[in-house]
Amino acid sequence: MARPFAGRDKFRVFNHGTFSIFAGAMCLALSGCYSATGDFGRPQQGVWENSILPTMGIVAATSRGEPASWYALTEDEKELRNRAWNFLMPETDAPVLTRMQDHFAYHRLLPPRGEDVTLFHRTIMGGPYLGGGVGYSPSLRVLTNGETFRSLTSRYNRVRDVITADHALIPHFKLIAAQVVQADHVRARSLTHVAHLTEEQREQAIKRICENALIIARVQWAYHDRAAQYRYSLEHLLVEGPEREAIPAERTLMAFEADIGRFRKDTVIPTACTEPVALPEPLAPRPLVRKG
Repeated sequence: MARPFAGRDKFRVFNHGTFSIFAGAMCLALSGCYSATGDFGRPQQGVWENSILPTMGIVAATSRGEPASWYALTEDEKELRNRAWNFLMPETDAPVLTRMQDHFAYHRLLPPRGEDVTLFHRTIMGGPYLGGGVGYSPSLRVLTNGETFRSLTSRYNRVRDVITADHALIPHFKLIAAQVVQADHVRARSLTHVAHLTEEQREQAIKRICENALIIARVQWAYHDRAAQYRYSLEHLLVEGPEREAIPAERTLMAFEADIGRFRKDTVIPTACTEPVALPEPLAPRPLVRKG
């Protein structure tokens, strides 16, 4: 998943307040509130999604020191968050607890998970769903009855198709991100000209600018994490069973990585943002196997 705005490690620490919020949210989710039937694959909109989770998320994010504004969202800011969902959540058939954790991280009740480069491969290969810290285990996959696919060719094709789908979404996110950043430039310039602006109003405006920048940065990190997961999957499929389908899948991955790199180079954090927002290094495409 995507990295935090300043220092990765501090967002992996669960304080008691955040854990309590997460525990309550988990109970509600398990009782039937979690239903991925809305737009962008998101849970269906309602009081839970539109009011309760966002409010709890602002409180939790503020307690961790993340920028979080109480100002209403513009239409572009709503679109930015909707499109970010596609990259901040794993595959729909990923482990349930992983999806739940990422769901609550999206709403900022929890910090983002650390990178799990094996997650996508374990998902498409049918398991194992637990672990992953020491790498993907084909023996555990078979022992847990995880080999549910018909052929390795279908796995290569699935990786290629998923990368293609992700790649097609980059221009849409890039466009809405540019529109939000442009609006934030206007917002920042207006702070010195609007009469009777209170310190609280000024602070909330700057927090929204930083909050938007943080979302864009996290999607940038998510691009890198997904590219790493797809690369891991293709490389390990190549070891398990070389197939001709590896060639088009590799080319699709390299095109995806090239677009990620271009987007990163074009991304500029607004100067009005007072919080440091970390961006990944520009990603360069490379083949699956390199000699030397």
